[in-house]
Amino acid sequence: MPEPSDLDRSAVRRQFDRRSARQDPAEFLLREVERRMFERLDLVRLEPSRILDVGCGLGDGVRRLRARWPQAEALGIDLSPRRVAQARALDRPGLGAWAQGLARRLTGRGGVPAPAGPLARYLVGDAHRLPLADASADLVWSNLAFQWFDDVPAAIAEWYRVIRPEGLLMFSAFGVDSLAELRRAGVALPALPDLHDIGDALVAAGFADPVMDVERLTITWTDPARMLAELRALGGDARRGRPRGLATPRRRDRALAALASRLRAGDPAAALSTSVELVYGHAWCGARKKRLDGYAPVEFRTRVRRAR
Repeated sequence: MPEPSDLDRSAVRRQFDRRSARQDPAEFLLREVERRMFERLDLVRLEPSRILDVGCGLGDGVRRLRARWPQAEALGIDLSPRRVAQARALDRPGLGAWAQGLARRLTGRGGVPAPAGPLARYLVGDAHRLPLADASADLVWSNLAFQWFDDVPAAIAEWYRVIRPEGLLMFSAFGVDSLAELRRAGVALPALPDLHDIGDALVAAGFADPVMDVERLTITWTDPARMLAELRALGGDARRGRPRGLATPRRRDRALAALASRLRAGDPAAALSTSVELVYGHAWCGARKKRLDGYAPVEFRTRVRRAR
């Protein structure tokens, strides 16, 4: 089972709200992982009528999913009210250059144009208590939001509750070995989920035959300040025991210099690098769903005798 989380859910929301008004320097990683998820989706035969993106951020994934299935209803849910408001603005018709300009300021690029057809809907919601009816989505999608769930079994149980029979779950997450170099250098980071714990939780929730795989990426920087800024953009420090208050510029500079020295192992010309373990998973919901109390329904049918 997953270890108890040290995340503060209200701090997670504040961290993403705080970063919503600035260009996201971590956008490159989110979009790269999204691209790899779509490559995996190419191998699946599915025609969803309703799509749910849990942890949708600014709605980029929602727009790409709608471009693939323009007739499907799409719903994005995020814990951050500010990000939901910006996703709605970017998906609103008739805003033209203004919307694209906002997309460039927020994401550092042109954004993904919304396809023709029904507009997506965006809601503020908690992944541990999704504001959806039971069995209401054919595809449940989540890109790099999993590590912000402080109660993994509850979040996965919600995925199972809202998915329809024979629906597909597809998600990505930072694995337990991510940023190991920073941990060894003394940086305090939130606990990350283990691949095997995720698989066990999927089976316990009722998903059939979960498939998990892992990739590792190495990211390098030359500037320690930029490195920390981009890593903080992935969500920042939302631990319950995080230090309170602000560090002085002098103290911050000393801490950055010490971190860079440890990562470079005495070589001042060496690049700063850290590895990211990316966990990808997908699983199907069976034709008959398990009930919320854990039992499976049993049907009794009258035996029909054939006339001789």
